[in-house]
Amino acid sequence: MRVWTKMLLTTALVAPMAMTVVGTGGAANAAAAGTSCKTAKGTATFKPALPAVGSTQKVKPTITVKNAKESGCKGGGVKSGTFSSTVKFHTATNCQILLEGNPSPNPPSGTITTKWNTGATSTANVTLNTVSGNATETHVSGKVTKGLFKGLTLDSTLQFTPTSGECTSKPLSKVTFTNVGNTTIS
Repeated sequence: MRVWTKMLLTTALVAPMAMTVVGTGGAANAAAAGTSCKTAKGTATFKPALPAVGSTQKVKPTITVKNAKESGCKGGGVKSGTFSSTVKFHTATNCQILLEGNPSPNPPSGTITTKWNTGATSTANVTLNTVSGNATETHVSGKVTKGLFKGLTLDSTLQFTPTSGECTSKPLSKVTFTNVGNTTIS
């Protein structure tokens, strides 16, 4: 009886601790669960600039983002981050085509690297797709290929705002952006 009581007591004390360690998997499962961030915002530059509405000239710009901010993150052990990206257009375009909102058969693609508040980093290969019915939004999606959250999918819709007059009366060289809904890595 004494052995039985001791086994029950040991099981009652050890089992919850084992469940905590095994059940949540510590940091490994927290990273596997991903994260969801309330806010993403920054500035993107286009080089070369997209020709304004009315122009027949087309270019294949590179979009560069430096030190954009991600905040209000929950999950994966992170709270915020700073990200940079380089995305290239594969099909020549201009503001007229962009504002018409027609999807490209070969959409822009590139990488996004995020440095999280914990010091960890994540790098994702992403594609930018048009959002039906909204020419000033882009849907960013892709796989995290390195670092924290490797193997998970990044998903975000960004609303962008050109600098005054750009795209309509002069070439588009810079936009500010913010996310619509949460940016998720899952």
